[in-house]
Amino acid sequence: MEEQITPGQVGKKYGLIYALVSTVVNLIPILMDNANPSVGFLFNFINVVLAFLFFILAGREFKKLNGGYMTFGEAFKINMIAASIMAVFRSGMTYLYVKVIDSSYSERVMNVMEDMWEAQGMTEEQIEQARGFGSLFVSPEAMLFMGILGAIIGGLVWGAISGAITKNEEDEF
Repeated sequence: MEEQITPGQVGKKYGLIYALVSTVVNLIPILMDNANPSVGFLFNFINVVLAFLFFILAGREFKKLNGGYMTFGEAFKINMIAASIMAVFRSGMTYLYVKVIDSSYSERVMNVMEDMWEAQGMTEEQIEQARGFGSLFVSPEAMLFMGILGAIIGGLVWGAISGAITKNEEDEF
């Protein structure tokens, strides 16, 4: 009897590969010392493309190993496992870098934001108020939490879409 592959096995495999690639992509702007939000938008777009790529590759492999069939539920499970592994790994590595290796990164991000607010014509009082609020979101701990949460939500959305695309359910009759 042939051993059947489980969604968990494929999800773990692609989750680890996805985690490594996504971590490298996310560390590039940090290592380049570029805190510009437009660069962040580009890398967010790249992350969405990577999510689709890895989710579809994982689905194709699962189908190949299981006689060409995969339910939406199996596809979604594979994608959520992969997204969860990636979320924890990528956010953990970013946290480690920002907290231990380059502890001044958060301050540089806030300085870029202040320059943008100033260019938009905000007063010093408004900038100081925005800085107080914004500093909550650029701390290493907040980056860790928001990174995991954002990747899980992204996994839910992009995983459902790619699962619907890659599924191939057996006929019931």
